[in-house]
Amino acid sequence: MSNQDLHALRKEIESIDEELLRLLERRVSLAKGIGEVKGDAPVYDPLREIEVLDRLCGLARDVDPKFVRLLFGEVISFCRSVQRPATVACMGPEGSFSHEAAFALLGRSVDLVFVEDPAQVLSSISKEKAQMGVVPVENTTEGTVYATLDAFATADQSLSVIGEGQLPIRLVLASCENSFSDIEEVYSHPQPFGQCRNWLSRNLPGVRLIPTSSTSYAANIAKSKQKSAAICGKLAAELKGLNILEEGIEDRPYNATRFWLVGHACEGRSKRNKTSILFNVSHKPGTLFQALEPLYRAGLNLTLIQSRPLPGNPFEYFFFVDFEGDAEDKKVKEALATMNSRVERLRVLGSYPQIRR
Repeated sequence: MSNQDLHALRKEIESIDEELLRLLERRVSLAKGIGEVKGDAPVYDPLREIEVLDRLCGLARDVDPKFVRLLFGEVISFCRSVQRPATVACMGPEGSFSHEAAFALLGRSVDLVFVEDPAQVLSSISKEKAQMGVVPVENTTEGTVYATLDAFATADQSLSVIGEGQLPIRLVLASCENSFSDIEEVYSHPQPFGQCRNWLSRNLPGVRLIPTSSTSYAANIAKSKQKSAAICGKLAAELKGLNILEEGIEDRPYNATRFWLVGHACEGRSKRNKTSILFNVSHKPGTLFQALEPLYRAGLNLTLIQSRPLPGNPFEYFFFVDFEGDAEDKKVKEALATMNSRVERLRVLGSYPQIRR
């Protein structure tokens, strides 16, 4: 290829780039118009966004659909922000997995409010310090995140689960030190400690393991304390300027955390919705069976069931259940109505689109 041919190709690319930019500007202008028509109605419409992304991925021919979803996810995020900027609460500080999950669910054109735990995420929405929040629900290795379930048990009744997302968890050992031999203490959230249990016993036997409220807090400590290290995400390590001594230290190759997007209920139903509920029953034989029987008779597939201690009632429990189906579907409505007559308390946390696998 001659220099002249290369120059001609580059000029054509520049022309296409300019055309893409003009089209993007037009899309932003149309998004502003949609915002004006919506008025005070919610800007975030998960069902519409899923429809747009699924349609574009289906149209893709020579471009990887994953790239299409990533690219247009950010375009949608920016267009959403010009209608009305969104403030999103998540567990911090900067660099946490919740930080990464917020970007994965909503794109990068959001304002983040970092708090310490799931209860504060929900409180931030209730007090109108944030429009939405992101909380971890369960991990493939360590199971349910109890702090999130406990927070929902006493949360504002107006809050709903409006979406979910799945984030691959890739853990690193990061430190200001340069080798394992210099490490005397390791800081991290209890979940990553459990996810790296075997690796730690093989590579850092006898080292003190000190739990923290999040992996990003652990990175903060490792940054300021000699002979210490953090188990955290790569983003947190890079933001704190730590040396990454080892990557991929999780014991199992497939390690992911499911996150809930929390806000105020959105209208509409997708073709593949999931519903989350919580309930408690009287402390008598057979009451749990009686509560769940309507879901069984309706043919609803349960994807999660978890018990938690009932506050103020020793050795009594409330239960969280996820199942496939929408709370507005006829058979689901009927099952929940029957269930409600058999329990002491029933709350529908929300119906939301299932993760695309």
